[in-house]
Amino acid sequence: MRSSNPFSHVLPVPEWLFREGVYATHAGWERIEPNATYPQPRAPIYFFDWEEGRVLPEFCLSLCLEGGGHLETRSGRQEILAGDSYLFRPGEWHRHRPDSATGWVNLWLHFNGNLPHEWLRDGAFGMVDNKPEIADRDLFRGQFERLLGSIGGNPHQNSAAISWQALGLLSHFVADVRAAEPDSREAGGIARRASEFIMNHTHTTIDVGIVAAHVGCSRRTLEIGFKKSTGRTVLEEIQHCRAARAKSLLMETDMPLKQIVHRAGFQSREHMRLVFRKLLGVTPGSIQRMRRSLPIHAETAAPSSGGSRRGAG
Repeated sequence: MRSSNPFSHVLPVPEWLFREGVYATHAGWERIEPNATYPQPRAPIYFFDWEEGRVLPEFCLSLCLEGGGHLETRSGRQEILAGDSYLFRPGEWHRHRPDSATGWVNLWLHFNGNLPHEWLRDGAFGMVDNKPEIADRDLFRGQFERLLGSIGGNPHQNSAAISWQALGLLSHFVADVRAAEPDSREAGGIARRASEFIMNHTHTTIDVGIVAAHVGCSRRTLEIGFKKSTGRTVLEEIQHCRAARAKSLLMETDMPLKQIVHRAGFQSREHMRLVFRKLLGVTPGSIQRMRRSLPIHAETAAPSSGGSRRGAG
């Protein structure tokens, strides 16, 4: 993503996308040099005058990669440092800008939907003022950049895959406001829904956060419930499902390894080989060679005595 030029894209939102629970409406990233004028003009709903501030009808999640700045809400002023993420809620007056001495590189995603409004109502967002509490900042940053890469590569099309990636981001700071550990019945339901989703989406870019958001629980609740019910972690289940899908393609088709890697959702041929070694004890290449060595048609057995008799003398 960082190799692309800065962009600001307003995304189309078809009616069917509302069913995903979360849908992206606008995304982009910017590099503001020191002493540059800010805010800069954008689409009317996203432009704001510094003196007047801004109120949005949707959520806005941002991540400062470099530099720093500050944000202001009715509750006061908050500093923004490199690595900080911050969230503005629908209807919340705010304004934000980089420090003139440093500028900043800033990513943002605007989103809406039933799920984030339910989480906001239930107090499920783990926040300190406007800053989400994110344990794994490197993973969060990587997912954010990957999401913007998807949007920047095709800005005129919105999709369920973008919604899943957005859910993955939110799962980093959505806490389960129910019991900390699910009971056996709840754990079984969580595991079943998660397994079905994983099996049907191994060919896509999924991770624990995306699965948790689809199931409708926190990462912790998913991981506890899934382990309790299946004895495996969610990541192990993803690997098992991808290995099963790849093995099926290897055994049943003549598809090149490069295509199978993509179809099964692996990052590379080496990644697939390592997973096969770990889970199946063989390599993809050995399975492919074994299939090619099998006879295409059943052979007719040869007579044991050599030749056939033409009849009695």
